[in-house]
Amino acid sequence: MPEHVPVLKNEVAELLNITEEGIFFDGTVGLGGHSAAILNANSANYLYGTDKDSEALEIAGKNLELFQGRFTLFHSDFRNMKDLLLPMDIAKIDGFLFDLGVSSFQLDNPGKGFSYAQDAPLDMRMDKNQTLSAFDVVNDYTHEQLTDIFKRYGELGNPAKIVDQVVFHRKAKKIETTGELKTIIRRVAPQQKTMDPLARVFQAVRIEVNRELAGLEDFFGDLFNMMKPGARVVVISFHSLEDRIVKTALKRARENGIMNILTPKPVTAAENELRMNPRSRSAKLRAAESESREEREGARRKVK
Repeated sequence: MPEHVPVLKNEVAELLNITEEGIFFDGTVGLGGHSAAILNANSANYLYGTDKDSEALEIAGKNLELFQGRFTLFHSDFRNMKDLLLPMDIAKIDGFLFDLGVSSFQLDNPGKGFSYAQDAPLDMRMDKNQTLSAFDVVNDYTHEQLTDIFKRYGELGNPAKIVDQVVFHRKAKKIETTGELKTIIRRVAPQQKTMDPLARVFQAVRIEVNRELAGLEDFFGDLFNMMKPGARVVVISFHSLEDRIVKTALKRARENGIMNILTPKPVTAAENELRMNPRSRSAKLRAAESESREEREGARRKVK
C-alpha cells in the first residue's frame, strides 16, 4: 500500500480545530492521511469525504478501517457536496478541508500519465470514468484552444512556439505519451530552474482535463451556506491560480460579514517538512471561520 505523507498535517489539525467534537468534510480524501488525523483527534468526530480518483479512494477506505462506522466516502467531485449531503439530512458542518491539485500518489503512478518524469500514456484523468483525457486535449484541441489553455492555466506569456510544435508533430503522428510531448516541448523550450515551460504545459493540460478551476469560485457560495456558526474551512492550494480564487472568495466572505479570516498570509511548510517532503514547497494554506451568531447579531446592532 503506498505510503502517504499528508502536507501541512499539524497546521491543518490546529486550524481546523479537530480536537473539538464535530462533523467534518474532507473534499479531497486522497489516500486518507488528513482524514485519519481528523478521526484520530476525537473519538466522537465523524467524517464525510469525496475524491474523484476511485483507486485512491479504495486505498483510503483500507487506511481508515480502524475508524469503521465513523466515516462515509463518496466517489465524487467535492463540488457535488451539497447534493451528496442534503439528502442525508446533513445541512451544517463543523469543519471543511480541501487539499487541491494532484496528489503524490497520482504523480508517482505511471499509468495515470500526470508526470513527465517517466514515460507513460497521455491520460491525466483523476476520474477514469470521464472521457476527456490529456491525449484528447493535446491531439484534438485547435491551435487557438491550446494557446488559450497554456496561457490561462499554464500562465505562459507566449506559448506560440510550443503550440506550433505540438500541432506540427500531431499532423504526422498522434502524440501518445508524456515522453513524446516532453521531447516536442523541449525542442523549443529549454529547461529552466524556475517557471519551467514544460511543467507549466503539463499543469495546463491537467487542469483542463480535470476541470480543476471550473466552478471553484461559485462552489464557495454553497460551502459558506453549509457551515455552522463558528465552523472552519481550511484550503491547501499548490499553484497561484487556485490560491487566487481561494483568497478572493474568503476576502469577499469577510467583507460580507460571513467569515473571519484566520490566516492573513498563507501558511507554508516549515523547514523540517520541506526536508521530508519536497513537494510541500509549493503548498499554501488558507483558513477562515464562520462568524458566530453573537458576532452577526453584534454587527447588525452596529449597523442600526
